[in-house]
Amino acid sequence: MRRNKLVEAGKNLVVGQRTPRSTPWILANLERDRLANREALLGMKATIVRGPLWAKRRGELSELAFFYKAAGLGFGVAKPWGDSERYDFILDSGQRLWRVQVKSGGYHHNRRYGLHGMCGNRQQTVYTAGEIDIIVAYLIPIDAWYVIPVEKIQNKWLLFFPYGGDRCGHYEEYREAWRLMAPQSSGASFLSTDTRNGRFFAGVS
Repeated sequence: MRRNKLVEAGKNLVVGQRTPRSTPWILANLERDRLANREALLGMKATIVRGPLWAKRRGELSELAFFYKAAGLGFGVAKPWGDSERYDFILDSGQRLWRVQVKSGGYHHNRRYGLHGMCGNRQQTVYTAGEIDIIVAYLIPIDAWYVIPVEKIQNKWLLFFPYGGDRCGHYEEYREAWRLMAPQSSGASFLSTDTRNGRFFAGVS
């Protein structure tokens, strides 16, 4: 009799470990994923002539969007001749010049976006502070910008979680962080200055 009770308890333990997928928490996550994917699809505007936009053309449009965005914020915007430099643009804040590399994409999966954070060469090397100052990542479907100091880039593959809910969303503090490139006299109270190179980093001044 005691043995039968142990067997029955073991069955209950196994069953208890197999939590049904139809829990409220899982259903809520699935619904959020569905809405996020729908938003991403709606954000990718369709062309009306000449077929879809391929990756290179989307990259060119993203650079135009960056030019408009940065100029609208008051920065002077310049683009180097040719494509031999690591940076795509030079921004003039009125206090210093910033070398900016622009990355963009619309790949969306399970409420996250992924972008390549490395150079476009064959070695796929990472960017260094000797080559650029800032990486600006543009998520096309939701029109979101991330302004990230190159020293803060942790991996070759950049993952963004604009919808929240993930412990890996360490780039969210840089979303729309254009003031990281603002002059010290701009009155941005949440900026602190690294006296070695005059850059601004998030923190308490």
